Amino acid sequence: GRLLNGSSKNGTVLLSMKRRQLYNKGFKNRFIRQVVSPRRNTPAAFYAYISSDFGRVGVNHVFRYDTVVTNQGNVYNKHTGAFTAPSNGLYAFCYTAFASGVHAAGETGDYGEVTVKLIHNGDYKGSIHVDTESEWDDDMSTGFAILMLEAGDVVLTKSKDAGQGSFQSSDKGRWSFSGFQIA
Repeated sequence: GRLLNGSSKNGTVLLSMKRRQLYNKGFKNRFIRQVVSPRRNTPAAFYAYISSDFGRVGVNHVFRYDTVVTNQGNVYNKHTGAFTAPSNGLYAFCYTAFASGVHAAGETGDYGEVTVKLIHNGDYKGSIHVDTESEWDDDMSTGFAILMLEAGDVVLTKSKDAGQGSFQSSDKGRWSFSGFQIA
């Protein structure tokens, strides 16, 4: 009743909805299915990146991708850097690292080098390595993995060893982490 009068349970107003359209059988069924009762099995998907250059990466440093672009199902936590599977299924993950050939984060000495591991419930599932040996020698690498997960499983990225130098995450190239449910 409240929905047909122009507002939903949480008080938002349904705009540009004509009352006669609600009584059209085909429209009403689609409307109820999509708006009133969202699909429960909506696949999980996320994409996040680190918003600025950084340095000082220690051993087992968990990378936190602070800018969340997509987070279907609220599966990625930017404060912990972790994806949590909402249901059992097959998932795909992609992660990218960018080592800098300049002291982008105010570092001195060595230029950027680090190994980034993909971790599933504490277990190693894959890795990428970026390494710059000289000034202006940037290096970027991307890893991809398909994993079978159970509800509540956690996937994140972290360093293997202490990183050297600086790491860029800018319009030139971003550190990113993304994933989605395949089935």
